[in-house]
Amino acid sequence: MTNLPSSLKRHPGPVLGRFLRIADALALAGGQVAMGCLVVITLLMLAQVGVAFLSKFTSAVRGDIPVAWEYGSYLMGATFLLGSAVTLRADRHIRLGVVIQNCGPSVVRVLEILSSAAALAFTVYLTYAFGQGAQRAVLMGTTSISSQTPLWIPMSVFCIGTGLLALQFAVRLLCAVMRFDLVNEALRAGGEITE
Repeated sequence: MTNLPSSLKRHPGPVLGRFLRIADALALAGGQVAMGCLVVITLLMLAQVGVAFLSKFTSAVRGDIPVAWEYGSYLMGATFLLGSAVTLRADRHIRLGVVIQNCGPSVVRVLEILSSAAALAFTVYLTYAFGQGAQRAVLMGTTSISSQTPLWIPMSVFCIGTGLLALQFAVRLLCAVMRFDLVNEALRAGGEITE
């Protein structure tokens, strides 16, 4: 759903407006890190292809990069989770609009409140679970089998990503309840966060 009709819309005061801008700035930062992760995944896969190609001509080059798939998986998880918050605030998630397109604004608002509350509960739990996993990995010194990478590193990144998503679901719930704009149009257009 995009923003509420102007007849149902309210504007946040200075304190809530500042909170929304901070939450949006954090989501945008997560999105920018996610873009960086995509670049690194691309470079990693190109290096994997290059090494495989070179290994056909010389035995001095191994046929693969041993950590490529493992690190690619970590980076893909980071990309997905860190980019989800800004995607939600910009209303760019894929959603089924069949129900909300055929409902009035009041029903859509109730559905937004219910779905945002449920999603907030789930993402808070997921953030807690990733945090607990990262803490356990630190305490036990758990590492991956293939590269000996400490598992608290990717788990912490996943925890941050789900935390940012939980924050944006809290923002969405607040906006739906208070009748503020659900979507930051500047983020949707790819612009910067403004006052």
